[in-house]
Amino acid sequence: MYQVDLSPDPKEAAAIEARRNQEKERQSRFFNVRTRVMGVDVKALNSQVEERKLREATDQSKEAAYDMLNDQLRLAVDMQAAQLAKLEESCRMAMMSAMANANKAQAAELAEQQRCEQQREQEANLMEIQNQITSDLLTENPQVAQHPVAPHRVLPYYWRGMTPEQRAAIRKVQEVQRHEKEAQRQADKALDAEWEGQALHLAQAAMELEEQERELCAEFRRGLGSFNQQLAKEQKAQ
Repeated sequence: MYQVDLSPDPKEAAAIEARRNQEKERQSRFFNVRTRVMGVDVKALNSQVEERKLREATDQSKEAAYDMLNDQLRLAVDMQAAQLAKLEESCRMAMMSAMANANKAQAAELAEQQRCEQQREQEANLMEIQNQITSDLLTENPQVAQHPVAPHRVLPYYWRGMTPEQRAAIRKVQEVQRHEKEAQRQADKALDAEWEGQALHLAQAAMELEEQERELCAEFRRGLGSFNQQLAKEQKAQ
């Protein structure tokens, strides 16, 4: 029995191969999740992905801007607090200095009262001594010591002669008192000048503190206004 060698038709073989390749390509697209579309608009999906990435980047940028503004505001508040603390410390020191000066003034006033009292006593004593010195008894007025019946006689109890040493001692006391009075006058003058200087210094310090406080408040208002403007811009851009 004869065997017939049937060669495949080249056209048919090519068609079969083409169908086989098409099936492989179809299966490749079907099983590849990146290229399988099944009715989905790939361009729209890509656009949505890009929009999401842009939105995330914008949100991150806003968060970074908020963080930076928050840090700046916190730094400004900390600086304000530090400056206010420094200002309060300066005020406290000024108050302590004023209280110390007030106590010093009170002590000086008390000392001045005591000095005036001592001076009045010294002046009273000096006046008494002066009266005694200028009295008829101590000036050895001979008319006072004359006997009313016998003028040539002297009454012993009206005659009290002063020695030169006693007169010199009295003059020395008077001179010392004059020097003390002049020294006290100079001390009072110096104390008054010192108090005037202290008052001027305190007034100048108070003016400087007020100026610093005004500058700090103005700086804080400027920083807060800038922060509010920036925050409004960020909220408007959302």
